[in-house]
Amino acid sequence: MTVAAAILMKDPSEAKSRLKPALPNDAREALALLLFDNTLDFLTAEHDGPIAVVTRSASIADRAAAKNACVIAETANGDINTAAMRACEWARDIGAASLLVLHADIATLAADELRSLLATAERAEIVIAQSSDGGTNALLVSPPGAIPFLFGPQSAARHEAAARARGLSVERLLLPHLSRDVDHPSDLAGALSLPDTNGQLKVFAIPGIAEVTAGDDLASMIAAAADAAALPLSPGDIVVVAQKIVSKSEGRMVPLAGITPSREAQRLAAEIGKEVRKVEAILQESTAVIRARRQQPDGLLITRHRQGWICANAGIDESNLGAGGAGMLLLLPQDPDASARAIRAGMEAHFGGPIGVVISDTFGRPWRNGLVNVAIGVAGVPVLVDWTKRTDAYGRRLQATFPAFADEVSAAAGLLMAKDASLPVVVLRGLAWREDAASSASQVLRPTEQELFL
Repeated sequence: MTVAAAILMKDPSEAKSRLKPALPNDAREALALLLFDNTLDFLTAEHDGPIAVVTRSASIADRAAAKNACVIAETANGDINTAAMRACEWARDIGAASLLVLHADIATLAADELRSLLATAERAEIVIAQSSDGGTNALLVSPPGAIPFLFGPQSAARHEAAARARGLSVERLLLPHLSRDVDHPSDLAGALSLPDTNGQLKVFAIPGIAEVTAGDDLASMIAAAADAAALPLSPGDIVVVAQKIVSKSEGRMVPLAGITPSREAQRLAAEIGKEVRKVEAILQESTAVIRARRQQPDGLLITRHRQGWICANAGIDESNLGAGGAGMLLLLPQDPDASARAIRAGMEAHFGGPIGVVISDTFGRPWRNGLVNVAIGVAGVPVLVDWTKRTDAYGRRLQATFPAFADEVSAAAGLLMAKDASLPVVVLRGLAWREDAASSASQVLRPTEQELFL
């Protein structure tokens, strides 16, 4: 089934008029262009079918043509529904079975939501991606022109009524990202791809988090502590959570006495001078031994953790385990990304969103002494930021620049996570970041074929 996709785009100088109370003209135009480029880039990367842009702007037409999208001239003085009809005519002309009409002002677009939209079209002739205020941010119509276009306030209900009046099957979706457009000043907090014009970052720890034990709901504990300290979270905040309390809440403590050493553990322990049951625990959490040698205080054992991290002792810890922690070992979470997503869901349910979550741990680094906090789990927060299409401060095009954003966030939070401070949760406020629903901490791992020093 061929699905044609069309973006409806005003002249940038005329777009986002409802943001006048918050943004001057040039900033609104820059925002409109940014959102359009993001939408077109997303469709170009994620959609296999034909793509068109309906516009009367020459600059938008040039941008569309540069991405090999079909440019459809908008009717002079036509409204948004007239523009949608122009897209419908194009879809019919090319023989498309369905038409997806997408607005160009969605702050974050996610591949899984596009797949969900297309999958729903297999059972419904009309699929409506509703905005948070009852409008329609995306409309998938099979065949093109099956219902009239009724974009505008509360259009989701009107599109649904039009479908039912024609006896067509219809489904309404309220997707987390696709429901968030940028129309009003209050929406700007969610448009996190905008530069931070203040150039300021606020970093603060949340005090008063009680001792964490297996089964505790971390999101509820963090929210309660933030409320008690009069430090409510805001849209755009990034919450960094120490791995230790995540592992504790997930019951990842194991008694050293209950571990039975294997022959390999016995051999390695004798070679490097490390307690044999600790060596066995490390091997059980690892896929490969990278380095092993005898040295103070208890032998060096660097392994590749089963999650891909190369670190000392497979990230297993014995410090700050709390009451009953003597003789216990604390393992990394089973799935730190999933842990981060669960915390994020609880944070957003309590405070609203979007809120990013990073789970951090302290790792050593090749060629440098000392430990630094790095990200081992993320939710919503980009792991790497691609600057290869941008220029530096002097206009020079960057060739291979990928800031490790989640690691930089973790390192900043680590300044307040002293080992003796009992402050396992730190908030960063004021960063400009683009929400990434598909992010995973594993994206920072270098492919093994590129590991030149192993």
